[in-house]
Amino acid sequence: MRSGTLLALLAAGLAASPAFAQDAANQPSFAANPSADQDRLCRDNAYASWRFRDCRWRGPELTLGVDLGVSVMNEGGPFGFDHGVGAATDAGPAWGLRIGVEFFRWLAIEARYVGMYNAARPSASPAGRVGFLTTGGEIVVRLIAPLPFVHPYLFAGGGYYDISLGGASSAKAGSVFTSSSQPGIPLGFGIEVPLTWHLSVGAEATYHFMIGESFSNVATSGFEGGDLSTFKAVLRIRL
Repeated sequence: MRSGTLLALLAAGLAASPAFAQDAANQPSFAANPSADQDRLCRDNAYASWRFRDCRWRGPELTLGVDLGVSVMNEGGPFGFDHGVGAATDAGPAWGLRIGVEFFRWLAIEARYVGMYNAARPSASPAGRVGFLTTGGEIVVRLIAPLPFVHPYLFAGGGYYDISLGGASSAKAGSVFTSSSQPGIPLGFGIEVPLTWHLSVGAEATYHFMIGESFSNVATSGFEGGDLSTFKAVLRIRL
């Protein structure tokens, strides 16, 4: 009985061997100086399996991106939603565009346009609806962990933000808030999932620390300072 079982397993192994050999023969083999066709094949399959980890880097690479998500105002840290201006504003939409250069698999720089809107709560604007419309520009450095299937990363940089109070003239006159423009420091982390060499999706959280902001008269309103946090989905295209 045991002999019959062993013979059956041996026969199955021998039958499968040509299939495994054929599969191995079909896998790309990258020499020290692969041809253009091999480079193209490598890029087309770069994130399909761990065996493509030896694809050589041919950077720098230019990237374009778009993002969409949620913004909140806060104070005293990225989750201080009930402090400062965050105590009198609601969460709102956030959007943006970005262009970047990947110098290495682990290092990239991005220039970003950021936009967001946060409406003031009625208690802070009794004369009508007002809200903060943010338009800003940032330059950040990304440090990336180039793992096979997912790329976590950290980033930091500098930016400038114009945060304008919008609404009817009478509503703005009756509100405790004012517009404010100032530099800031974006800090955050993200995770990127490459779908192909050219396309990736991901998620990103950013704390935009404002420097010298003045959204209201603290003596009369009690709202002291304000920063911004955003949580976004990101689509990147590598050209």
